[in-house]
Amino acid sequence: MRQSDIDPATLLEAMSESILVTDTQLNAPGPFIIYVNSSFEKMTGWSRDEIIGKSPRILQGPKTDSSIFDDLQDKLLKGKLWSGRTINYRKDGSEFYMDWSITPAYNTSGEIYQYIAVQKEVTQIVLMELKLQEVMKEEKKRIQQIQKINNKLNKVVSQQNDTLELFKKYVPEAVIKKSLSDKNSNIREGEQLEVALLFCDIRGFTAIADRLRPDEVVVLLNTFYSVMSEVIIQHDGEINEFIGDEIFVTFGAPLPILKPALASVHCALAMIESMDEINTKLKQSLDVELDVGIGIHFGPVIAGNMGSRHKLEYSVTGSAVITAKRVEALTRDLLNSILITRAVFDKVNTQVRTKSWGKIPIKGRDEKIDVFQVLS
Repeated sequence: MRQSDIDPATLLEAMSESILVTDTQLNAPGPFIIYVNSSFEKMTGWSRDEIIGKSPRILQGPKTDSSIFDDLQDKLLKGKLWSGRTINYRKDGSEFYMDWSITPAYNTSGEIYQYIAVQKEVTQIVLMELKLQEVMKEEKKRIQQIQKINNKLNKVVSQQNDTLELFKKYVPEAVIKKSLSDKNSNIREGEQLEVALLFCDIRGFTAIADRLRPDEVVVLLNTFYSVMSEVIIQHDGEINEFIGDEIFVTFGAPLPILKPALASVHCALAMIESMDEINTKLKQSLDVELDVGIGIHFGPVIAGNMGSRHKLEYSVTGSAVITAKRVEALTRDLLNSILITRAVFDKVNTQVRTKSWGKIPIKGRDEKIDVFQVLS
């Protein structure tokens, strides 16, 4: 069969797409339908006998977006293809989405004498797209909610970090870590530890403070504490307490460290060296100069969080603490000196140079104890 032998009507009837042919009267009430194929009948529910002679506007209804036809006449009159998508209505009034493509048909004289519309129902595709848009909209809302929650959470975490940083200024970090790691035990349970204990006291502090204003005393102590704290941290010491002009430091409590006695002596030497830095700063603002005395002892202590359920304080107690304090008091007439007990000496004598003071009576103890001065 030659191509010229194919009947155009037969070809249109065989197409699965809906075909609608109208005249060229584009202005209302036209155009008017002059042909539809069987696929059109199946899609719309309108039979040929019912639809021919009517306008395609019969397929429009309340939800039809008429704005898509705004450029239809302009394009068709120029011989261009027009296409669009909107809601249409079947004969029974049910809605469906349809893609339209309308193109001019020319006669042998090159004049437009018909318009051919190819229509395709895309209801399922549109519904899937709408569903996808709805899902994406919900997902966007969910992401926004998550972002809001994350922002709130980050704000809470930031506030908690600020609180923790402030808390760490009052409670040694090692105490916090130990309390958190011992969460399965009673937080107020004590333990016996072997630790090095260091007391550092400013010599003649009362006389110095008497000639300074209160705010100047605060500047003096803050300068002293700030520099000394850095030195203590560098040597694995834990500041147990600031007592007026005195610093009480533990090495090995609340967390164990390697060679606490040696660490305490090295720390004491570094503290003496740091006095030059402290005095340089104080001379610039207050015109004062400080000297200190340091006493160190090593022995058993009872350590733990002591207090009530309303207020707890990590503390170490025992005769070893008192001994360390008494040894520090022996430096009262010495400037920038370090004294240690036999318990410390036995652990560090190969590492530092010392001078023996012999046996010295200690307040509160019946027997005398061996005391050594650390020289370097």
